[in-house]
Amino acid sequence: MNSTVEIPSQTFFIFVITIESLCVIIGVTGNLFVILHNVRWNTDKNTSSYVVINLAVSDLVVCGISFPLYIVEASRVLMGNTEKSDVSCQLNTSIFCATVSLSFLNLMMLTIDRYICIALPLKYPHIVTQRKVSVALVSVWITGFLSFIMMFFTARATDVPLICEMNKIMASVVGFFFFYVPLGVTIVFNVKTVKIARNQGRKIAAQASSLQTSDSTSTDDLNSRKNFTRQLKLFKTIRVVFGCFLFCVSPFPVIGFVEFIICNRGCIPPEVIVVLLLLAGLNSIINPFIYGIRDKEYRRSFKQMLVRCCNWFR
Repeated sequence: MNSTVEIPSQTFFIFVITIESLCVIIGVTGNLFVILHNVRWNTDKNTSSYVVINLAVSDLVVCGISFPLYIVEASRVLMGNTEKSDVSCQLNTSIFCATVSLSFLNLMMLTIDRYICIALPLKYPHIVTQRKVSVALVSVWITGFLSFIMMFFTARATDVPLICEMNKIMASVVGFFFFYVPLGVTIVFNVKTVKIARNQGRKIAAQASSLQTSDSTSTDDLNSRKNFTRQLKLFKTIRVVFGCFLFCVSPFPVIGFVEFIICNRGCIPPEVIVVLLLLAGLNSIINPFIYGIRDKEYRRSFKQMLVRCCNWFR
């Protein structure tokens, strides 16, 4: 089915430009704060910190590059220029797909890292080394670059602004390897970590009650309990980040698959596709708020940076 699709109204484009402009301001500021916190103020740096920095950088690319490109495209339509170039579509689509792949792979790495830390706490320092983490981070960016290249040379402009057509075969390959495979791996390790955390939580509670009964305290036991609680809290934060990511990003690939592969364009209103694309991009501004809500150190650093920024502008 390939029917004629109506171009969205100017009011809709004004709405898109307004939301995306806010996303640029909030997203760039929030992700810069996350990076600065982990680089300068985080005294307890670990492998998760470097992956969080990597995730913030990929979100910064969305807010600092992808959103402005869409703002330029929507502004051109408002000014009456409805001509679209393949280069514009290629950049928008490829950058979006690459950053989504980067976010998914970073979240997968964070989940696996927390699984090893909670399941094998004694072996964790020997399994997760600085060198292995560096190799993994480089591999993530190489994978994102491959996703960018694959989509850049296959995306084509359509007659509807802000919407680009992707090659069916290439879109299926990218979706499977860069979306569904990391999704499956992340879900599996999340489930495993939850089961292990519950079992360890019961053991620690039992040990705590026995220590209270015998009126004796062990420094090692207390440190072990504190460390487990801290790692579990970090894992729960990562789960919240992953849940928000799924909520924001998952609808677009599903609708895109229906629109471009099953229907061959025309069965989904363009406004729905653009809004879901916008929702996927909104995930890049949510993570700093999650860190700030759930972590005292982030809140303290954010407040200090806001105070310094306000004093600088005075």
